[in-house]
Amino acid sequence: MPNDLSVPLVWPEEGVTRVPFRLFSDPEIYELEQERVFKGPVWHYLCLEIDLPNPGDFKTTSIGEVPVVVTRDHAGDLHAMVNRCAHKGALVCLKERGNAKDLTCAYHSWSYDMSGQLHSIAFRKGLNGSGGMPEDFDTSKHRLQPVRLENFHGLIFGTFDWEIDSVESYLGDEMTQLVWRNFEGRRLKHLGMHSQIIHNNWKLYAENLRDSNH
Repeated sequence: MPNDLSVPLVWPEEGVTRVPFRLFSDPEIYELEQERVFKGPVWHYLCLEIDLPNPGDFKTTSIGEVPVVVTRDHAGDLHAMVNRCAHKGALVCLKERGNAKDLTCAYHSWSYDMSGQLHSIAFRKGLNGSGGMPEDFDTSKHRLQPVRLENFHGLIFGTFDWEIDSVESYLGDEMTQLVWRNFEGRRLKHLGMHSQIIHNNWKLYAENLRDSNH
């Protein structure tokens, strides 16, 4: 089927086994995917609990196009936040992973604790008697946007939907049993990371090595 966005999308008569090429490149469909899937009532895998073994550890990832940082605060609790400063939207964590006392934006030095709460601003009182933030500026009302997080047998999931049921309910009984069998009670070891950037939105090149259909 030609990839002409001016032509209404019509599903081939063969049915769901024949996906129109346009579905993989239509910008309107792409935007709907970002809104309904990645920002909708869906749980997304973020990382493993063992990726954050120590207080102050952080790891960056994404949900769709939204950059996300997962942290372990100094009390040992896990958090997930949008990795964009509440000030001007710049990335706060530039490294893939690390350990820090706080999260500080490199542009204007807004600094957040490991739970994402703003706790300090450079030149908040101005400089030499001029500038600065308004007297009624309340740091407690400014923070990194939180992402709902759930630790499921050592798998860390996140979602932007605060009303969706638990990960266990979302995955269902069969998948929950598979996760439990493989993760519960086992000592996992982090062996390394693999990532790639490829110009498509439907599969990874590495899957070809494991998918006998291709």
